[in-house]
Amino acid sequence: MDGRRIAALVAIIVIVVAIGVGLALFKPWGGKKGIVLKIVTRLSPEEQKEIRQAFLSSKIAKEYHIKDVEFTKVDYSLWKQLALSGKVDLFFIGEKVVYDRLCKEGAFVPITMDKLVSIINGLKPQFVGRGAKGNICWVAVGQAVYGYIVNNNFLKQYGLPKPVKWGSLENPVYLKPLLSHAYTVSFPRPTKSGTARTTMHGILQIYGWDDGWRLLTVIGMEAGIVDSSEKARDQAAEGIVGVAPAYIGYGIEAEKEGKGAVFEIPRGEGIAYISPVALAKKAPHPREAQAFILWLLSPDGQRTIAKLFYYLPVRNITGISWVREVYQKMKGNIFQYNRTLAEKVDLAATTYFEAAIADSDANALLKEIGQLAAQLMEKGKLSKNQWLRIVEQLAPLTIKDPWTGKQVKFTLEYAEKINNKLQNNADRDKFYNAVKSAAINTYKKVLEELKSMS
Repeated sequence: MDGRRIAALVAIIVIVVAIGVGLALFKPWGGKKGIVLKIVTRLSPEEQKEIRQAFLSSKIAKEYHIKDVEFTKVDYSLWKQLALSGKVDLFFIGEKVVYDRLCKEGAFVPITMDKLVSIINGLKPQFVGRGAKGNICWVAVGQAVYGYIVNNNFLKQYGLPKPVKWGSLENPVYLKPLLSHAYTVSFPRPTKSGTARTTMHGILQIYGWDDGWRLLTVIGMEAGIVDSSEKARDQAAEGIVGVAPAYIGYGIEAEKEGKGAVFEIPRGEGIAYISPVALAKKAPHPREAQAFILWLLSPDGQRTIAKLFYYLPVRNITGISWVREVYQKMKGNIFQYNRTLAEKVDLAATTYFEAAIADSDANALLKEIGQLAAQLMEKGKLSKNQWLRIVEQLAPLTIKDPWTGKQVKFTLEYAEKINNKLQNNADRDKFYNAVKSAAINTYKKVLEELKSMS
């Protein structure tokens, strides 16, 4: 082979290699790199796995070249920071009050995909959250109901009656397990669990502000405070506790364990709710993120979340009559939950709960009160009426206002007044410390009163 032929062959090889490299780098014929969506969620790890697999096998995932979905479950307090970080695409599942607040604070960007907007505009107004200019800030993808898991084996072990509603737990008989260092209830922190957050607001609305806080304080006395709804579900499913707040999906999961757990709607106190999804302000993949929402609202997506979570779809679709039958049985037991009121006091109420009930120091004193009260009742030295008078002293607390220095009772009006102020972390810490201080002082006085009776 002469030199010219060799040179020509080398030139051809160089050209072919150059074309190959160019194709790899620039993909001029429409080749696309697979997208990985980052989604902040309140779903449990098991639910994350199920929804991921279902979505990735869908036509929509393939059409939009989405190769994976990474879910992260984090505290609500971090959501705004993540929405503005440029590292998160979507927020999926959680409390409406949180979505409404973040919408007002500019953490979400409007949903604009034509196909998606067309579907959303056909939904009932209560399923759509709109911004000040009427744009779509979030959309609900399913409906469900909150109740509680009751473990009959636990109740039988301690000779406890079955609670028919949340108010049943104010009966001092439910303090009895404290004598064996056990807890009747497993209750998640409202700042970490949407179930606990809504249950807390529901109790305050059903029983009234003052009596609601008294009931919540007694429940906190009877409860092991946990950091997630999954933990509460598992403890009730296993019979470690007798009662735990839960949404219907977790309740049915607990029943399947076959260890005495049943999901029930407390009489007249079931809370219907919706599960929203929203697009992060700085979403790195806004088009593909909206494709995920498009799938959730598609017939396939709606049937999937009905199957996985026992959600009622927000669209009229076929193939889920069994879910509708389940909810039909609950219809007369649903309480008309006021989400607007919950939003007005959400930060104040959750911070108060954390400081007066869930704080480790405050809760330890509540446990001492409960144990001593149970001992006194066993000895016939404390009547039920005397106990109820004790409970009246526990809540709502009178605190030293951290901004004025004046003594003020934690009323509904006061909670509304300071709620927006608590968006500031420093102010929230001040309020937390004021509530905790008042709680510890009050609980110590009550404890001394009980000791004098023995």
